[in-house]
Amino acid sequence: MSLIHDTCILGECTQNTQENTTGNLFALLKIINFLNSSLPVHSLISMLVRSLPEAMFPLRVYGISAKIDGKVYGYSDNDQYPSISVDVVVHGKIRGYISALYNKDRQTSEQWTQAYEILNVLCGSLSNLIEKKELEKLSLESTRHYSALFYNCPVGLFTDKKGSIVHCNHKLTQILDMPENRIVGLHVTALIDSESIWKTFSSHKVSPEPLKTEYEIDLRKGPVKLRSIYLPELTPEGELKGGLGIVEDITKIEEAEQVQQQQKKLLVNTFNAINDLILVLDRDLRIVTSNWKGFEDLSEEERQKHPYRHEILTHNASPCESCHVLEAFATGIPKEALWTNPTDGSIKEMKAYPIFDEDGEAIMVVEHLRDITEIKRSEDNLRKANDELAKANESLQSLDKLKNEFLSNLQHEINTPLTSIKGFSELVHEENLGPLNVEQKKAMHRVVEKTKQLQMVLDSLLFVSTATHGGIKYNFERLPLSNMLHVSLDIVSEKLKYKGITLETNIPYQLPEIVGDADYLPRVFVHILDNAIKFTNSDGKITLSATEEKDFVHLIINDTGIGIAKENLEKVFQMFFQLDGSSTRNYGGNGLGLFMCKIIIEEHKGKIWIDSKEGKGTAVHILLPAYTDPS
Repeated sequence: MSLIHDTCILGECTQNTQENTTGNLFALLKIINFLNSSLPVHSLISMLVRSLPEAMFPLRVYGISAKIDGKVYGYSDNDQYPSISVDVVVHGKIRGYISALYNKDRQTSEQWTQAYEILNVLCGSLSNLIEKKELEKLSLESTRHYSALFYNCPVGLFTDKKGSIVHCNHKLTQILDMPENRIVGLHVTALIDSESIWKTFSSHKVSPEPLKTEYEIDLRKGPVKLRSIYLPELTPEGELKGGLGIVEDITKIEEAEQVQQQQKKLLVNTFNAINDLILVLDRDLRIVTSNWKGFEDLSEEERQKHPYRHEILTHNASPCESCHVLEAFATGIPKEALWTNPTDGSIKEMKAYPIFDEDGEAIMVVEHLRDITEIKRSEDNLRKANDELAKANESLQSLDKLKNEFLSNLQHEINTPLTSIKGFSELVHEENLGPLNVEQKKAMHRVVEKTKQLQMVLDSLLFVSTATHGGIKYNFERLPLSNMLHVSLDIVSEKLKYKGITLETNIPYQLPEIVGDADYLPRVFVHILDNAIKFTNSDGKITLSATEEKDFVHLIINDTGIGIAKENLEKVFQMFFQLDGSSTRNYGGNGLGLFMCKIIIEEHKGKIWIDSKEGKGTAVHILLPAYTDPS
């Protein structure tokens, strides 16, 4: 920016004083006009700096410098020329200044004084302008703020002195589900159902107190519960000149309060329904609340005094029984203890659970007290019973050991004479010791058969005794199942012929091999065939079939015998169970055969079960895994 009026400084000014004065006045008027405009402050200051030298022409100003709120306008301060400087003060605080640079040698004191007055007046005008602009800004911000508050707060409406609604915010339109143009013009009583409001607009005496009411109104969206407050606005003489209505939709609040009341009632009922004593204790061990189980006779007045815990339970001024509660407060961890009443010997289990505030500090403890006297007595009785059972078990183990020793000795003591009896009876029966007559032959045949029967009973007893203790040692090997079945059939063939029972077999030649014990597995087949023969009448039929099913061989021994009742099917594999257990039973047996068969088959990783109908026969199923080549 070049210095102003250089031509006046370098040469004589040809304009006369009247012309200078006229130009000065026009410049001042121009400045005053734009100071009254609505331009921003910084723009006005820039224009002032540019126009001020012309208004101060008599002073022969080189330039104008201004600094307002830290911002510099026009020339910077220059020590080369003197200057006139006037502060700009707003609300009593200096906000900056305006300086005019001039040539001291060419100025008269009158001119300098005139220029100073002009600058002082303009700085005052600028101060007023800045103050006005800032007040306008604050007013605008305040208006926007309160407008936003009005449109977003629950304030609903304004009325005139007659009660007509003259203004409302959008919150009210949302609540009533009505546009603003339908609400404005209505009488306030059309929206706020209150007798006191009717009286307000019909009486000459108006109370300045707020009018509060709650009511239900039917809208298009359904019934709505509203809460309203009407604030009358009165003149100094006490006459109504208008009012402010606050309307709030409390439908959901009411529903929530109802739900809360129901939940509270449920919790109270649940709390009171607990059969054990519940105490809520503060840090002084006073009872805040309780279900008072066992203390129903305590009056409501005594309960409201919030007695100390020991006053209710122990009647002791310094009860050690409260230690677990104190520990729960101190540690914040649930604690428990047992307390025996010295009066009646009853035992209570006491558990204390801390309740924390927002800072994590235990402020209360819920104590659960349960009478466990009977439980403790039952535990003591159970402990005694267990001790007695342990002693009885020791006795049984001793008896079992004696039984095993007895059976072992029995096997030795019976086997020795039985072997002799069996050997000599077979020699006599085969007439190796001389010829026998018909009656002698029959007698010796019975002796041989009964000897075999006795040997089977003895073997069964010894097997069961040994097997139940895991003492049976099996010799598993690959076996041709079909051969074992034919050998078993040969063993019972004489009995089949003797009873006249028809035998039908269906054993494939290419039946898969199995892995089994060549001694124990045939016993199963022989015993099941013996049972089928024993329970099948003459002229009956026995069928033996074998089929391959995936990785198993399925054997079925079916007979047309007497069958088994449905209620006995689950019992037939039990030890010593017999279909006919009477002393005059028609069928022999010791009840160990099927039990023994089940043990042997399961040791072979197989399965055995029975299908039967009473009077229509029995089918025994055996499932054994087929041999698979490990390679």
